[in-house]
Amino acid sequence: MKMALSLVVFMIFSIMFASVKNKVNANVCTEGLGICNQCDERCKARHGPTGQGMCDRYNLCTCNYTCGPVPPPPSPPIKHCSGGAGLCDIKCGKACCNQACAQKYPGGDGFCETLYHSLLCRCEYPC
Repeated sequence: MKMALSLVVFMIFSIMFASVKNKVNANVCTEGLGICNQCDERCKARHGPTGQGMCDRYNLCTCNYTCGPVPPPPSPPIKHCSGGAGLCDIKCGKACCNQACAQKYPGGDGFCETLYHSLLCRCEYPC
């Protein structure tokens, strides 16, 4: 009987230790988000895809998420503008147009474009 009781106590402590160890390894944090309207969506918006919002019996939202640094939001897409750099040189072509665009617009890329009977140097650059 005493041996069985010792075995049960050992098993209980082993299970408790394993559950605490898993929580430490997972680094789960909790944050209260107030009233439970769109709980899971607000949790994911605040803490990323690891967030899981749950409502309790008092209609309050609790957000569980993986602790650690929150990844920065993606950078906004680079807007491209266009401009001109005069006429294209027939002999030099794209190379000269590209050089003229790079000098006129930082990060500019040039190409020759035909407009009616003229060969124009057109530039695209980040703005």
